Amino acid sequence: MDVSSEVADLIVKEGIQVTGEAVKLAGAAAKNVAALLLALAKSDHKVVGRTTARKLARDNTPAVVTPLKREDIPKFKKLAGQYGVLYFMAKKKGVDSPTVDVISTQTYAAKLNAIYQALGYPIPEKEDNTAKKAQTRTRQGTSSDERGNGLNPSRTKENEQPPSVRRRLEMLKGESEHREVREKIRERTR
Repeated sequence: MDVSSEVADLIVKEGIQVTGEAVKLAGAAAKNVAALLLALAKSDHKVVGRTTARKLARDNTPAVVTPLKREDIPKFKKLAGQYGVLYFMAKKKGVDSPTVDVISTQTYAAKLNAIYQALGYPIPEKEDNTAKKAQTRTRQGTSSDERGNGLNPSRTKENEQPPSVRRRLEMLKGESEHREVREKIRERTR
């Protein structure tokens, strides 16, 4: 065999391998580009400002609803863009009320408070949860007298110490002697 034919075969084999790898890479790149374009088409490009309820509902955080006077809407829109708040406005159909509801998520609650403060609205006060909670009837945890934790039997104040094994044996011994006396009495009466 000629040396030049071996070199030609080697070049052809390597060319085929390189072409195969290039096709595999091109296919993977096309798949990734298609997935990226599909994700961009479905995603929301709007990060701040007015949006729809459907887009805002995609976020898992709870909603925050705050009333706003109609005359403050233009100022609110401007400030919401500056503060970076995503919101939408809701109003009842057929009813001309002097206020609209601004709905956003809890992630923007602090920014909404700042906007409302800039508009001259009063700052919402935190609720005092201590007044709502009443004194519990029993102590919490394992120190409770009425309830145990399920692992140990509950002990009352009368029975603070665990039962003694010696007392239990004496009690059983006394019962067995008492039974023997009964059996002797029964034998005599028969």
